Amino acid sequence: MQPHTKAFVEGSTLRLGRRSHELHSHCKGKSKQKVVVLGAGAFGTAMAYAACQGGNDVVMYMRDAKQCAAINSEHRNPKYLSEFSLHVDGVSDIRGICTLEELKEELHTPGVVIIHALPCQLTPPWFRENKDIIPKDALICVTSKGLYLPTQQLMGHAILDALNRAEQPLAFLSGPSFAVEIMKGDPTTLVVASDELFQAVRMQRIMSNFRTLRVFTSDDPVGVQLGGALKNPLAVGAGMISGMGCGTNTLSAFVTRASDELRQLCIAMGGNPRTIDGLAGMGDLMLTCFSAQSRNQRCGQRLINGEKVEDIQKNTTVEGIATADVAILYADMCGLELPIFRCVHALIHKRISPKQALVDLMGRPNRHEIVQ
Repeated sequence: MQPHTKAFVEGSTLRLGRRSHELHSHCKGKSKQKVVVLGAGAFGTAMAYAACQGGNDVVMYMRDAKQCAAINSEHRNPKYLSEFSLHVDGVSDIRGICTLEELKEELHTPGVVIIHALPCQLTPPWFRENKDIIPKDALICVTSKGLYLPTQQLMGHAILDALNRAEQPLAFLSGPSFAVEIMKGDPTTLVVASDELFQAVRMQRIMSNFRTLRVFTSDDPVGVQLGGALKNPLAVGAGMISGMGCGTNTLSAFVTRASDELRQLCIAMGGNPRTIDGLAGMGDLMLTCFSAQSRNQRCGQRLINGEKVEDIQKNTTVEGIATADVAILYADMCGLELPIFRCVHALIHKRISPKQALVDLMGRPNRHEIVQ
């Protein structure tokens, strides 16, 4: 190595080492925040672990007493991601609680933050039933990616209605994030959005650990929620493409054009189209469309191979099935054509054949790619 090259490399290494030390010190120097995670499924477990890595005091609420006892004694979740230890060196261990009395006590810690990781369709009923123990000033960070189907609402609106409060602080965490990869420590980036940007910054500080999880902020909760929810039916469509035997050309075209439709819907519903270009849009869309880890993607493959929706959903919830109906409702309300959303919806309900879907999409009139 030449002397000047060696000096450059050594200098760069020194700077990187100093920067790593500064970031680690910053993370350690943050004030400890009480974080209560609602739900101890796979993603709730990953969120609790990530918040603990950020140096916070983390409690996980679940109804299963045996699961709770195992988390407290063995520092593992026996039902989800059991191969991973929940112990984080230098930080208080994640604690499990399983009664509403314990939850009420934890939630009345001043400045508590709630990370919501319950299934979408159970969320508004749970908040409605338990609203009296939710402090009015507690920040609720929503991690579920879906719509509330009975009222066709974005999750934030459904939660506020359930609480019967217009001023409850809300944030929405989204982006490409399989729970198992967060637990493995694979570098992951997310985005958190809130109408009150300081609340998004607050969640950013809680969740970022400067090693494996990096969180960006946004002031577009509508776009972040739409991206997270409406990528689900599109992932079902991606699974259908794979099930039909089409290759990467077709899937890449599908994802690109589908993102344009998602962008149109975001604009029509008051969101920022740039959000769809980011982690909550294209990032999450690519994750779910290209990976067989996605329940929605696997569902699409199974539908194309002849399985019925009812059979697929016997043992697991596939958000993309019902969300496809709401996507078409939104499209009609906004006067949007959205041919890909409509084809996926028709295929899910077996109103057209896969062959006809390809004819309908590929036979559309020629046009300019980017329409302002």
